[in-house]
Amino acid sequence: MPRALRASALLALLLVLARPASAQVQGPIYIVQPGDNLTVIAARFGTRLDELMAVNGFDLAHVLQPGERIMIPGLEGIRGVLTTHTVEFGENLTTLSLRFGLSPEAVLRLNHTANPERLFAGQELVVTQPEEAAPAAMVSEVRIERGRLAPLASGEPLLLSAAMGGLNPWALAQVNGLQSFADQFTGRTLYVAEGDQPLRAWPAPITEVRFRTLPLTQGRTAEVHVESSAAARVQGVLASYVLNFAESDNAWVALQGVPAMIDPGVYPFSIRLRLEDGTTREFSQDVAVASGDYPNDPPLAVNPETLDPAVNQRELETMRAMVAAFTPDRAWSAPFSEPVDTGVTSSFGRRRLFNGMYATYHAGIDFAGRVGREIFAPAGGRIVFTGPQDVCGMATVIDHGWGVFSRICHQDSVSVQTGQMIAEGERIGTIGRSGRVTGPHLHWEVWVGGVQVDPQQWLDELFP
Repeated sequence: MPRALRASALLALLLVLARPASAQVQGPIYIVQPGDNLTVIAARFGTRLDELMAVNGFDLAHVLQPGERIMIPGLEGIRGVLTTHTVEFGENLTTLSLRFGLSPEAVLRLNHTANPERLFAGQELVVTQPEEAAPAAMVSEVRIERGRLAPLASGEPLLLSAAMGGLNPWALAQVNGLQSFADQFTGRTLYVAEGDQPLRAWPAPITEVRFRTLPLTQGRTAEVHVESSAAARVQGVLASYVLNFAESDNAWVALQGVPAMIDPGVYPFSIRLRLEDGTTREFSQDVAVASGDYPNDPPLAVNPETLDPAVNQRELETMRAMVAAFTPDRAWSAPFSEPVDTGVTSSFGRRRLFNGMYATYHAGIDFAGRVGREIFAPAGGRIVFTGPQDVCGMATVIDHGWGVFSRICHQDSVSVQTGQMIAEGERIGTIGRSGRVTGPHLHWEVWVGGVQVDPQQWLDELFP
């Protein structure tokens, strides 16, 4: 080889080697945000700090600037700009893949998980977007990030299904990753565009499943809505609690208390619809439960006889049996009202230590008041219990319907009778100092689905 040619080849090789690593490695881009540093970015995307620096040609003196574009190693084959997406209720791995134009495997790689069943509503996922702004992904005339799930008739070929639904068969095949129009679809479900409804994983005729708020929170009331385009009976389970659904405004609604002492984390939720023809449709998705961030009370001194674990357990079991009843009619149409107007002295959920030995939490809210001050019903309903209890003292329990109950504790006197129907604001008794107390006051509990929840939420919000 001539000397000049050898020199040219060597120069070309040196130029290639001198290029930044980002020019040699293909992968997704991350746009630096205010407050970011290389250590944080490496941890966020599950890569090593030295590899992140090497692929971008950074040294220890490099200072990141907001808006700077950097390459993320270890994700070769994935293109676009990395961003985060909060999983919406009803999204699963398939709908997310269609929405962002990623393969299911790429979604799992980006989030360092091998279990697609553990995606939960409210979870922050790493996804990609095109490097340049572009209109929503289109497959022929069908927007693939919108739609619903529609079960096709048993054995019905794709071309016939598309023709009957007025759909573009090529688009239908591409959206669902099909290889041939000859595919048969016994028991299979396909994604079909329908207006501007978000792409969700629940099967027809389910048209909507939603929680009032997500994530759920310790000690608060969960509200679930289910809507269907066909007549159906709805059943459900949240964590280990069976949901009781009632009809309200063309939807099925269930209210369920989230225990104040449940561990924050992810819990299963599922529903089943039984249609009039006897067939069923099912949907499930994990939901997150967040901490209620309840404070600790200072140590309290009370009558030690009220701290006997057997006594406390007996009263708890009695109450659970009492509030297990579900009536389809509800006796309220507005937020609840305070049973007295003296002001709250102790909020719900506070962690408590009695006599230095008995640890529990405050299962209601307390109101100040002298002995004999009048107490009024926080909402309408039916009186299902009046009488003494070891911890609660002289008590009144009201069934408000839909599995919602009030218990008023520590009364001096009771002015209602079991079985009596009462209205909101009706007098039910007077404040006292019976049961486990440190002085006269009123203790008010709200039970929903067999679980004690924060009554303040029922004062502030209207359910459903």
